[in-house]
Amino acid sequence: MGTFSEGMSVEVKRDKEGFRGSWHNVVIVKSVGYDKYLVEYQTLKAVNGSQFLKEEVDASCIRPCPPEIHSFHPFEPLDKVDAWFIDGWWEGHIREVLGGLMYEVCLLSTEEELVFEHSMLRPHQEWIKEKWVTAREFDMTRSSSDMNLKSKDLKIKIKCSGKTSEPKFSKEMRVEVKSDEEGYKGSWYAAVIIESIGQHKFLVEYLTLRTEDESEPLKEMADASDIRPCPPVIDRIDRFKMLEEVDAWYNDGWWVGIICKILDGLKYMVYFWTTNEELVFDHFTLRPHQEWIDGKWVIAFRKKPKVQVKPGLGKLKGQNGGVARRTKFSVGAKVEAKRDEESYRGSWYPATIVRHLGNGKYLLRYQTLETDDETDLLTEEADALCIRPPPVTQQPDIFWPLDEVDAWYNGGWWAGQVCKVLDGSNYTVYFKMSNEILEIQHSDLRPHQHWLDGKWIAAKRGWIS
Repeated sequence: MGTFSEGMSVEVKRDKEGFRGSWHNVVIVKSVGYDKYLVEYQTLKAVNGSQFLKEEVDASCIRPCPPEIHSFHPFEPLDKVDAWFIDGWWEGHIREVLGGLMYEVCLLSTEEELVFEHSMLRPHQEWIKEKWVTAREFDMTRSSSDMNLKSKDLKIKIKCSGKTSEPKFSKEMRVEVKSDEEGYKGSWYAAVIIESIGQHKFLVEYLTLRTEDESEPLKEMADASDIRPCPPVIDRIDRFKMLEEVDAWYNDGWWVGIICKILDGLKYMVYFWTTNEELVFDHFTLRPHQEWIDGKWVIAFRKKPKVQVKPGLGKLKGQNGGVARRTKFSVGAKVEAKRDEESYRGSWYPATIVRHLGNGKYLLRYQTLETDDETDLLTEEADALCIRPPPVTQQPDIFWPLDEVDAWYNGGWWAGQVCKVLDGSNYTVYFKMSNEILEIQHSDLRPHQHWLDGKWIAAKRGWIS
């Protein structure tokens, strides 16, 4: 534990919620007792924003500033780095080299995967026994067996993170097959494997679908990426909850949706974002939604968006610099409303027009956002400039890198851009507003479009502006 003098520039580790594990540049103001110092941050402001934050810090959370290492060579996968993020340095490792001196970095403390430019990264160093040691030198001090094990575990984590593992399918095995036909995208149907007909392809016979003349069960070829084992049965005795993800039995298959209203008599209103529909279902025609991830069934858990409720959703200006044209909506119309709260900026949430309030304002009832007490769907006032009709989309068979898309995430549509096409109809998508890369299923994507002057205009292929 070092001794620090007044005016010395050092780094301090923060342990407060939202900053845990990050290191920030500070100056020592003075010693305030045994192994404690008053420090002034160089990048963090006090609550009033008028001056830099000052606080008392234990000496165990202070270290000298690491020596600068000029890295003229690109980083490589698994390299340990510090990333400049939210006014501090965060430890992580290079998950993927994206090209153009851009990198996808997995942050150690939050397990987030974010994109950084080369200039926003520095080689990671450890402060050990009053000396700075590079991460590579630090790792060399460990035993070779320990290092090999750690490296192996890390590679497995990177390979499997968020990806669907393809199981082996045998003859007469009962499975579920995903449909990609227009109007049925994202729905799953029970089937039996008849035989393998080449690499990653199978002939299946459906248990609930029949040929056009209804004479026999429908048989067709299916790709392994569109096949999964049947999920384990979960007997749901208690009632489903608001905004819980479920599979609903509809048109001889299972469709994923969200509980948007709890009705009397063990009935529910379910919202389907793939078709923008609301339908009523009995309790026993629903099952808890499960995801097939890394060869295991995982019960879906969708984080509920915590949205700050405002009296109204502000006025917006059009993209041409003038005032955007307001669209008129009728009562009961299904729409999408834009959120501009911090952390939700640029996202669009499905809603229904409750009534026209005059002066270009409407009362909305959201389909995937609920009140603070979680007893009902959120209702609030919104300006017409923050409302648009749902886009009419033609779902492509595949998206390609650089395609602009909307991704269904946390109950809303978020604009992003396809980075990579993965196995199993999955993609990595980059979200500029949050600087994140997430893995998204094909059925949770739609082509991005712009609502301009009362018309939908397809986005041009290229980097998000």
